[in-house]
Amino acid sequence: MTSVHLHVGMPKCASSTVQSYFHSHDARHRSEGLCYPQTCRTTGGYFNHLPLHSLPPEELGPAVDAIAREAEGDGCDRILVSSEGFTNALWGSSITTAVIAALNATFGEQNVHVVMLFRNHFSFVESAYAQFLKGGLFGVHPARLMHSGDSGISGYAAQFRRNNGFDFFSYADFIERFRGHAPRNPIELYSCESADNDGKDITEVLSGRLGVSYGQAPAFSNTRFSDTALLLLRHSIQAHGVTRTRERREIIAGLFPSGEKEFSEILHVGGPLFDRVQEASDRDRGYFQRHCGRTHEHLFDIPPAYMDRRDRRGGPVLADWCLQLTDRVMKAEKISMAGARKLKEDLAPAESPGAAGPEG
Repeated sequence: MTSVHLHVGMPKCASSTVQSYFHSHDARHRSEGLCYPQTCRTTGGYFNHLPLHSLPPEELGPAVDAIAREAEGDGCDRILVSSEGFTNALWGSSITTAVIAALNATFGEQNVHVVMLFRNHFSFVESAYAQFLKGGLFGVHPARLMHSGDSGISGYAAQFRRNNGFDFFSYADFIERFRGHAPRNPIELYSCESADNDGKDITEVLSGRLGVSYGQAPAFSNTRFSDTALLLLRHSIQAHGVTRTRERREIIAGLFPSGEKEFSEILHVGGPLFDRVQEASDRDRGYFQRHCGRTHEHLFDIPPAYMDRRDRRGGPVLADWCLQLTDRVMKAEKISMAGARKLKEDLAPAESPGAAGPEG
């Protein structure tokens, strides 16, 4: 019987790397019995199965049947479907339940495995807030948060908790919430931390689980935004709104590339949030031991880089010229990257091209 492995996230946990890898090795894997379906798969970008989320319920059955025919036509008895949108869709949409129901109807509940990947809690929380600033995540309302008393990472976590009754970094709660959409399907949990996997990349771990040979993972990563760029996106959302900020976020990222990081209580885990993340990590350690039979020590440890952040406050203050530059980029009717760089040359102090002042 054909088995389906439905990779649903978590978001910010190597999904893009996994999708790029299985796309680039699709032909080879098909010869080994694994189909990464072209049906309902994007033809560029992340090469994921996000198009499934846009289908009306009555079209899901035919789409799943088409996936089954594609796999059968290539002699594959294993199918991998991947989109972190299944996790994002838990808020305000019933599509996750509908897709799983369609897969179950065609392949049988015990043959549809839900696959969830996780990274260390501390880096996950910071990455999730960065993604929220870049393009939204977990259904937190940008305008509502930005005009609240705390629009930083702590406020983001607090708004998610108010909306959903649990913390987004509580993996056990997340898994149990997802289990409600797939109550009888097997759920497989994996750590993305290579130190938990004998030094293996998560793509190699999944290749072994799916019974295919491992090839070199392609060099792929999402655009990295510097801390300065993220702080300026936050300013822009507050001053100019979500739509304009997202339209021109890549310009801000290009103007302020990555440099040396400084602690910022707006972007980084510290204070009371640090304690809450550590408590969630400790609870999840026990949950994973009960459900996986493995400790995943590096998934649940506090990374050394975070150890001194517990009592940190404040952070760098953005220079006025950075805020002025961002405002002019956002207000311009049209602007190119070259035009934005010229504005930066005009506004940035010649003797001090940096973006931030001393801590405050």
